This record gives sequence, structure tokens and C-alpha cells, in this order.
Amino acid sequence: MKRVLLSILAVIAVLAVLLIAAWHLFCYWVNSWQSIEPPVCHESWSEQQKADLLDIDNSLRNSAEIAGLTFFYEGELAPGTQWLRKRKWGMIPALLLGRRELCMTARAALHESMRSGKGDILLTTGIPVADFALKFHKFDLLKEFIRRGADPNHVYVPWTAPVASTSGGQSNLIWETFNGVHLDFETIMPPDTRLELLDFMLAHGGNVASAPNQKLAELYALLPLVSADDNDKGLSTAWALRHGLSLNNEHKNFCVNHMQKCNPALLKELQQERLLPATSETPLPPSPAE
Repeated sequence: MKRVLLSILAVIAVLAVLLIAAWHLFCYWVNSWQSIEPPVCHESWSEQQKADLLDIDNSLRNSAEIAGLTFFYEGELAPGTQWLRKRKWGMIPALLLGRRELCMTARAALHESMRSGKGDILLTTGIPVADFALKFHKFDLLKEFIRRGADPNHVYVPWTAPVASTSGGQSNLIWETFNGVHLDFETIMPPDTRLELLDFMLAHGGNVASAPNQKLAELYALLPLVSADDNDKGLSTAWALRHGLSLNNEHKNFCVNHMQKCNPALLKELQQERLLPATSETPLPPSPAE
């Protein structure tokens, strides 16, 4: 009997050792991308731009917030990662695998931009490297990416897109600027910075009138108006309306109600421009056809 018990204990001990070894090997492999050092930056980048590029790389390498994004990301992860993500016991390996899938490819594309000096590099998923300059609030670097070829109209599905509720989550640099939230999910882009970036993108071929995803465009155009942490007072929404964004009637009335509270003078201007419906207090002027 003792011999049988000892045999069982020995088997359990061997299995435990093998399990621990397998876990360590998995962790070593799944985190190996973090040991890849960034390349020497192309000479065309300025010292500040090099510092910003390295700061983005370091954030992609070490950010706990991005690791947590694995559980909110609505894009397609590998089937094994998605399967693990649905199981309580699989949360930790899913988090590690998801971070590897997101950040390893992002760093590879970023490294190509650093090495080559090009601004139009895309991830394999279609996300432009310029999106990370925007998401980490490196605004001067974002402008430089655009000067170097990043297209403000290029359509992609960003990491933070609400895919399900917008039937796809397609966006571009313009609409991600309206969103403006840092990847720490706390820091808000200042309103004057947002408007400056939008004007810059417009001057570099940006097109607001044809949104890649109308649902997402309307959502993002209204966010600055309603955000308690954003002192925008409807200026960004007005910019979008004046540059070709069309809202459905429900969202137009939504704008009217909110602007009446935060910026009635701007509301009156937009009503006079026939971009928002009149209220009983502010009748619209007759159209030229009338």
C-alpha cells in the first residue's frame, strides 16, 4: 500500500513539475516580444520626435492599461485567445496572449517608422502608426506623420472602437481625433488642440463629409459636447457640422438641447446657418429658394 501511495505521489510531483515548467516556458515565450529593443531612429527625425517615438514604444512595451484592453477589445484576436478570454481560469493566459497580439505587431510597425523615417506605415490590421501618436497624445509627432504620408482619411478599426454597436467600428484619424481619449483612458485632449488638429488634417486632404462609419462618426462628433471632463462647449461638434457631417434628426435635436445649456450663442449661429433645427425661440431665416 505504501508503495502505491508513493507511486501516486511521485506521479503527482512529476506532473506538478511539468506543469510549472510548461507555465514558465509559456510566460517566457508570450513575453519575449518585450525584450526586442527599438532600432536606431532615422536621421530625419528630430531629437524631440525621436524621444516621442521611444516614449510610445516604451508605453506599448510596458503599459498595464493596454494589457487590460485585451478584455475590452472588440476586434478579432486569435481563436485560442478568444476561447480563453471567455473562461475564468483562462483570464491570465488570455491577457498575456492578447497583449502579445496587440502590442508586438504595433511595436514592429512603429520600429519600421523609426528605422525608415516613413509616416505612412500600417500594422497588418490596417491601423496606421500615426494612430498611436494620436492615442498617446504626441500631437506634434502626429502632424509629422501626416506630413510624411499618413492619410487622415485612411479607414481602419482602432483598438478602442465600439465594433458591435456601430456595425463595424470603421474610423480614421479625423474621427479618432474627435474621440481624443488617451490610451490611459483618463486623459482628455484639450478642445483647442482638437480643433487645431482637425484644421491641420483638413489642410492635408482630410474629408469630414464622407465618414467611413456614420454611426461612429455621429457618436464621436457628439462626445465632446456631452463629456463632463471636456470643456469643448460644442465647438468640435460645430466644426464637424460646418465641414460636412450630417446628423440624423434625433442627434440634431440632441445637439440643440445640449447647446441650449452650454453654448446658446453657438447654437444660434448654427441655426442661422441652417445646420441645426430651429427652436421655438430661434426661428430659421427663409432659405434662398423661399
